[in-house]
Amino acid sequence: MAVINKIRKRSGLILTFVGVGLLAFIIPVDKIMQLFTGEQDNGIGLFEGNDVVSQEWGYELRLMNAQNRARQNSKDTGGEGILKDEEEDKILQSVWNTMISEKIHDLEIEKLGIGISSGKKGELNLGILNPNAPVNSSLKDAFTENGVYTADSFAVWKRKVIDPLLNTTKGKQDLKAYYEDPLNQERKRYKYLAMMKNGVIGSYQEAKRLFTEENTKATIKYVFKSYDDINDSLVKVNDENLKSYFNTHRYKKVWNQTNEVRSYDYVIFNISPSLKDQENAMKNLESLKLDFKNAINDSMFVVNNAETPTVNITPYGAQPTGMYSNRPYSGGKYSAAVDAQIDTAKKGDVIGPFSMPNQNVLQLVKVFDTGEQDEASVRHILIKSSGDGSADDLTKKKLADSIMFAVRRDTSKFTSLVLKYSEDPGSASTGGVYKGFPRDQMVTEFNDFSFNKKVGTVGVVKTQFGYHIIEVLNQEVGSFKKIAVVDYKLSVSEETQEAFYASSAVDFYNKAKETSFEKAAEEFGLQVKKSGYVPLTYPDGQGNNGAFGPTELKRNLNIVKWAFNNKVGSIMEPEYISNNEQLVVCSLEEVIHENDVTFSNIKSLMEPRLINELKAEYFKQQLDSSSNINDIALKLGVIVEDAELSYSFVNLKNNYQSVAEPKLLATVFNTEEGSTSKLIEANEGIYVIQVISKTDAAVPVDLTTKTAESTETLRGIVEQWYYYSLYKAYGAKDNRLKRNIIQ
Repeated sequence: MAVINKIRKRSGLILTFVGVGLLAFIIPVDKIMQLFTGEQDNGIGLFEGNDVVSQEWGYELRLMNAQNRARQNSKDTGGEGILKDEEEDKILQSVWNTMISEKIHDLEIEKLGIGISSGKKGELNLGILNPNAPVNSSLKDAFTENGVYTADSFAVWKRKVIDPLLNTTKGKQDLKAYYEDPLNQERKRYKYLAMMKNGVIGSYQEAKRLFTEENTKATIKYVFKSYDDINDSLVKVNDENLKSYFNTHRYKKVWNQTNEVRSYDYVIFNISPSLKDQENAMKNLESLKLDFKNAINDSMFVVNNAETPTVNITPYGAQPTGMYSNRPYSGGKYSAAVDAQIDTAKKGDVIGPFSMPNQNVLQLVKVFDTGEQDEASVRHILIKSSGDGSADDLTKKKLADSIMFAVRRDTSKFTSLVLKYSEDPGSASTGGVYKGFPRDQMVTEFNDFSFNKKVGTVGVVKTQFGYHIIEVLNQEVGSFKKIAVVDYKLSVSEETQEAFYASSAVDFYNKAKETSFEKAAEEFGLQVKKSGYVPLTYPDGQGNNGAFGPTELKRNLNIVKWAFNNKVGSIMEPEYISNNEQLVVCSLEEVIHENDVTFSNIKSLMEPRLINELKAEYFKQQLDSSSNINDIALKLGVIVEDAELSYSFVNLKNNYQSVAEPKLLATVFNTEEGSTSKLIEANEGIYVIQVISKTDAAVPVDLTTKTAESTETLRGIVEQWYYYSLYKAYGAKDNRLKRNIIQ
């Protein structure tokens, strides 16, 4: 009970700091980083007001081990052992989070005196490598598939991996280090969380509140008009009324700047391969030409030598883009000159190398098979549809039928109808024509119509892509050629990169420092782009790297470091991005610290709110004398809707949510039956409601079930949010980016 009482004493702290939901023991990094409050000059972060010294905390060793494990895992699963940017990001997140989590929990466990019982029947002995014990949930998860624990797999693993460790002193040490100690700690944390949750109990009053909210109901008529459906031209927003709005609302919590952020302007230089780079690439491909010609297995040759040895499948067949394809080549992929060479080439001939226009790609093409085949030429119009028989699908079918009848009456209209209706970009430029394609290249329905119907036939065919209006133009036996393609991406050499850097990029940088960033961009003909507000934070772990700034800057950490370690007006030296084929130069425009509230940094947030308020005010004036809800609906250009709602459930046609629009709910339950409200300025739009009836909840004497539900809800909140409050209470702050620790 003593421990429980300690937990209860800390629950006030734990429930005070309500922030972002956390599961298990790791806080999402985007919320951790929102705690930055000032610059620190020492260590990689702060903890309890002291520096987190990298060496003392073992940060570098943790990071190195985590990276090595990830690289080895990559190799074990058939990879090259090279980590992608997003994988590096996750490791950086995990190392910091794990390190701080362990420290916090160790301190809390020590304060509360939580231990693990020993002996044959003790927790540790019973729990270690016992998948049914709560001590090792993570271990059990490794042998759980589709929610089912595989005891046999666990037993095999234990026999092969664990039991041999008991035979040597080194093995016993490894068992302790890698299994017993972590599981021991996991058990302590399990007990810590269990006692914390058990220290929270729902009260009778809380249960009564929940019951009342769920069972106090109202039936209403309402009208709703979304702010998005109200023309912006009805209101006038400018700096003057925005500044007035700012002066009135600047101290509202909604504007609080929880992150320290920076904004900067930037320009991008694209580095193109030089003439020498092209010549070298040509030589590389030229050296492959003879081997390609003599290759016995063309498919394997392409796989081993091409940049993109994959088939690019389109709705109408495979298009060669650096690949081996077993489908006949129908032309049109290359220039007329290259297609002419393919046309006259014999089996085994290799064409090229030649460049693909505007793609920085060189290719070799080998004709590896020739022969004769049935060919058809058609023209078609595609009306895309799901084909699911829905109302929309039936409408599309009627349109296709009407186009078909129009074509049958006058085939000369086909080209104009293609331009007007066809949704097939692959044939739009040719008037809908697909010329000389072989049998079985198209999808089955399209193919069957093209080859089985007589020349001149016009009809509608349904495929997985929609409805095709097809006219058969020609059918014949033609020759075919199959090609294999080796493509080679033109890359920018290091020499070219350095030359461009030393000339164009540096020239711009110097000019920007001499004059201004804007003037230099204008002189060099470059577009100035805005970063938006960039926080000092990591990606969210879901592949979204927006936290590092604009996506096109490719999670460049050096830019973030520069932005957070320089003053407004600073210009960053040219920085490579995109595999060193682009350079970026940045100019720091704005520095906003945590809790800063200035007109400039919240202007973009205020403007849509002010617009909505002005729209609501406009209609207030229009509806001021109206009390009949049907007249109000007519003035708003909407219809009257019916709804039933409670405090905890809102079911409106415009808003299917469990909780929504507090102003609407407050008005409903404070308006008498039969009365019509004034205009309600809500979050999504404006409402006017008429209360038809209200039913008050009759609270039962026995609220045992509801009290238990309340308890579970509160314990879920503790489990979800407790670590965030502890992180805050210990003053943990990650300063690695600001201290240039992360490379």
